[in-house]
Amino acid sequence: SWSTNPCASRYPPSAAAMVRRSGSLLLVAVSACAALAFLSCAFVPGPQAAPTPEVMNFNPAIAASAALPVLTMLAEDAEAKYGDSRRWSAVLVPLTTLVIPAVAMGIFTIYVSSDDAFYQFRAGHPRGMREEK
Repeated sequence: SWSTNPCASRYPPSAAAMVRRSGSLLLVAVSACAALAFLSCAFVPGPQAAPTPEVMNFNPAIAASAALPVLTMLAEDAEAKYGDSRRWSAVLVPLTTLVIPAVAMGIFTIYVSSDDAFYQFRAGHPRGMREEK
């Protein structure tokens, strides 16, 4: 026997290492194959032969998109001046937090209290029966 220790492996040290190595080698091989399979989805196939254009047509959208970077160089830098932001926040904060939600809730309340509210879910509602015809 290779060892007198009863807890030792039944294989000789080199054979036990080979068994462990072959399992990890198999794991590495399977991982590499899986990575290659996922990697094949990441690439776009090469282009086919491009058709030759017969007549060059002027496209204004392409011309505008080409001129856009030049136009942005002419614009001045955007900066908020202290007085401007304070003036706009005095208008927009109450408008967006008080006025618009109050108007939306009021419109919804009026709609819910009307007879035609949620008529699609009421069986035998006159408007639903009219629309079925």
